[in-house]
Amino acid sequence: MKNNRLLIIAVILIALGLIGIFMSTWFKSYRGPRGMFQMPGKMMDGMMGGRMMNRDEMKDMMQRMMPGMLPPGIKPENLPDPESRGARLLTHYCNQCHNLPSPKMHTAEEWSSVTGRMFTRMSMMSGMMGIENPSFEEQHLIISYLKAHSLKSVSPGTLPSPESKGAILFKETCSQCHALPDPAIHTAQEWNAVVERMRGHMQAMGRRVITDQERTEIVAYLSNNARK
Repeated sequence: MKNNRLLIIAVILIALGLIGIFMSTWFKSYRGPRGMFQMPGKMMDGMMGGRMMNRDEMKDMMQRMMPGMLPPGIKPENLPDPESRGARLLTHYCNQCHNLPSPKMHTAEEWSSVTGRMFTRMSMMSGMMGIENPSFEEQHLIISYLKAHSLKSVSPGTLPSPESKGAILFKETCSQCHALPDPAIHTAQEWNAVVERMRGHMQAMGRRVITDQERTEIVAYLSNNARK
């Protein structure tokens, strides 16, 4: 399911890139402010009031085109080590097209492939709609930052009491969107807040939201196996 969502996102972004390339070639004589191309006549007027879509409008369009696929995101100040260059670069570049991702969305291994796809798309869309493409050095810093603060996961078979009700609910619920987190990465108190936050993300993304009883079971399981 997760792979299918990523494929849909990739297809949409690639299509936007190809459309932009075609439009910039076909309508060379129709130039607006700062050299940005404009479609002639009523066609563009009907789309964007006779002007080129800017970055904020494009981001809003992406969010509306892919409801339930993109997570709510976090604020820059809530990133790990928010004043580091890696955090600032992540905010600057990744926030161009979608909400700011938490480094804990993916494992270090997953971030390697995710960032590769994102950098390729930014390169394709560089110069279009205000999209900027990070330099090689900046890409390296972003990847290093994400890996340093990535999700520490476990395989389902290595979970404590894997056949317990709490473990089964934990596996079924959390593996819908990301790798299974290690129960020992948080304290019992932290898990209570994390589960509630994830519950909000499920609702925002149009997923089935766990019931109060399921939440209690999951939190109890994680608390019993949390970091002391």
